[in-house]
Amino acid sequence: MPTAPRQTSAEALTDGLQLRKRPRPAVSCLRCREKKLKCDRVTPCQNCTKAGCSGDCTYSQGSASSEPLPMAKRAHLSIYDAARRPDQHLELGRATGVGILEDLQQRVIRLEERFAPGTQMNNSAAVIDSLPSHASGQRPSKISPESSSSRPFLGTLVVKGDRTRYHGQNNRITLLNQFAEAKEFIAQCTKDSSIVGLAKEVQFLQGKLQHQIASPVSTLAGDVSPELVQLHASLPAKAVCDRLLDTYTTNFEKIFRIIHVPSFLRQYAQFWAEPDHESYRSSSAFLPQLTAICAISVSLERQSTRVNDLALWDYLNGTALIAIKEWLRKISRKQRTDLAPLQADTLLLLARRLRLVSAEELWRATGTLVRSAMVMGLHLNLSECTELSIFQAEIRRRLWITIVEMDLQASATAGMPVMISQHDIGPPPANLNDSDMDESTTELQPPRPLSQWTDSLTQVSLATSLPERVRAMALVRRVDQRPDFDKLVQQGRKIEECLRQIPAPLKAEQTSMIGDSPAVLLNRVLLDVYTRRPLLCLYRSVVLGNRGDGPAFLEIHRVCLESSVAILSHQDYFDPNVADLEIFDSNAYWDLFQILCNGDVLWAALSVCGCIKHANQRIPNCNLSGITAQGMHSKASLTRTVENTLDSLTLRIGEAGSNLKDILLLSVVLQSIRARGSAQLQEHWMSQGAKKALSACRQHLLPAVAENSLAINLTDFAQILQTTQPIFTSTAEAPFTPAAHLQLPEDSLSQSSELAAEFTNFQGDPFSFGDGSFAWNL
Repeated sequence: MPTAPRQTSAEALTDGLQLRKRPRPAVSCLRCREKKLKCDRVTPCQNCTKAGCSGDCTYSQGSASSEPLPMAKRAHLSIYDAARRPDQHLELGRATGVGILEDLQQRVIRLEERFAPGTQMNNSAAVIDSLPSHASGQRPSKISPESSSSRPFLGTLVVKGDRTRYHGQNNRITLLNQFAEAKEFIAQCTKDSSIVGLAKEVQFLQGKLQHQIASPVSTLAGDVSPELVQLHASLPAKAVCDRLLDTYTTNFEKIFRIIHVPSFLRQYAQFWAEPDHESYRSSSAFLPQLTAICAISVSLERQSTRVNDLALWDYLNGTALIAIKEWLRKISRKQRTDLAPLQADTLLLLARRLRLVSAEELWRATGTLVRSAMVMGLHLNLSECTELSIFQAEIRRRLWITIVEMDLQASATAGMPVMISQHDIGPPPANLNDSDMDESTTELQPPRPLSQWTDSLTQVSLATSLPERVRAMALVRRVDQRPDFDKLVQQGRKIEECLRQIPAPLKAEQTSMIGDSPAVLLNRVLLDVYTRRPLLCLYRSVVLGNRGDGPAFLEIHRVCLESSVAILSHQDYFDPNVADLEIFDSNAYWDLFQILCNGDVLWAALSVCGCIKHANQRIPNCNLSGITAQGMHSKASLTRTVENTLDSLTLRIGEAGSNLKDILLLSVVLQSIRARGSAQLQEHWMSQGAKKALSACRQHLLPAVAENSLAINLTDFAQILQTTQPIFTSTAEAPFTPAAHLQLPEDSLSQSSELAAEFTNFQGDPFSFGDGSFAWNL
């Protein structure tokens, strides 16, 4: 009994497969039959592949008739078969059209072609494209119409000379690629005079109503730009530009690769050979680039330039940056797809960073820069784009990594999310010198080993850890009251491994090598700090806010403490009080280090305080043996490290970028972890620490005020220096309020009537921490 139904089913299946009246070869696909084309009967066939509609290459379900189907049935089958993607296994239609073995052979060939060495892509878009086509309703577009097998990314990359523009998968250009006939017709429209005439009439009428339609309007090419005219007129003398350009290429074009130095030097020589060429006042991005470079470099000549050429100092720190920003805002949409304006925008952002733009504003700017780069397709694997030269693809790769690194650092400083994921980063640039390639290069040289110094070694070394650091910043957003310590440690170990893999010529401990220049030392330290910064962001919230005793928790404290001490120790390389005088003959690099790493110094010092606090709570007779590796740090040594940092911050209280709140915060926190006993005793020590720090700041500020102010004479200054009482007194009965008029000590600022009057009218609250300056809650 049970065998009867199976026999019946087998007979029915046999009958279904024997509908054909006579043997005949496999039928053509539906599209070739409809267009009466010769079909090679593979999936997809050659005709469908050439037409760009491989997804529509389907075969009828067992129909042996050579006659065309009725229109209604044909439409029904086309829709049905289009929904059933051609890469489904064991389709009945495919089985009758090609055969199972032939189909498998074709699929194996396609897989071998896709994953062959040299064609495998690192970009995440390639991963998306390699998925079965039923995973996405939208077929990936090709780089160019001639490429039928290579689909490196979704969307369409349009290349016109040095300009590139990426159109996403929903853009009209990308969507048009899905309709080969319509695309071909539109491409031929320029030959139809009637269509061209109608289009011109519509364009003319639209132009008459631009103010009403409010369609996007671009600056006409060739128009004189007021900003470029201003930059040209105010450009420093050639000797000054020569010096500032050399300063930039020596110090800043290492971690952040923005320009190709030989190419820029050729443009620089051409400019001075013909400085009055019309293009420099209308469209060229060279002057904004050069002016931004000068503005960056002048930060290393702060004192000498301010003294010797105050007008130049004021221009490069103010008007010049405003003019560049305004020029970038006004350039046409077509100019925005050129590489040079994007390089100028990146240089401008670096110049603004050196002028202490707020962390939040810097984060907004880097996010905009990331999106501008993605609009140009810099996030794609451009090595697959045959329309771009090898040189242009590599320069874009360098610039993209620079922009991503800038966004990562700005995000860490502001405590905000990174704008991209690790899937959009792509491979690092090649470890090559600038002299190894130019526009005539047809094939890049093999990258040099990381043990060999090149112009790009610092950026390449930092870029190798970029995906792991971006993942760490993504985890920071998910660290809550109950963090997964094991997951945090797992990610942290990856960054630690990246630190160990830094090439020997760039390791921070090599900074004492004889013959090293200040620029090399600075970039070594920045490489170390930028690598550790996401690691500390990942661990700091645990160190400052959680308690535990597990191995993962203790490892987090140990790593956080070691990285914090390492960052604090970097100050010794640049601090004029202890730095090697044979290397650093001025305070320029000390000032630059404080500008670039000021937040890191404060955060590292507070992290050390957090580790000491945890050790106090965990071990009464604290020696930090459970936290530090082999007990290498004691509480006394760590306290001394934080005190030295506090002294350094106090000495710089009169410099740009210093903040009284940082000093006040660190002094109070340090005393709070040192004090033991009752709450009253702890409060007493914190009060003493605050007063001591404030008094020290005052003592350092008064000489500068006396030197720069006409409202105080030497007698007044001598009397003020004798004062040891803090200016700001606060008691429980009379708490400090921003609007309160403070009672000045009789022997202090009141000795100078004009200065005392200014101070009496001063309103401020140095104890307000609600300005968003810190990445954690106080």
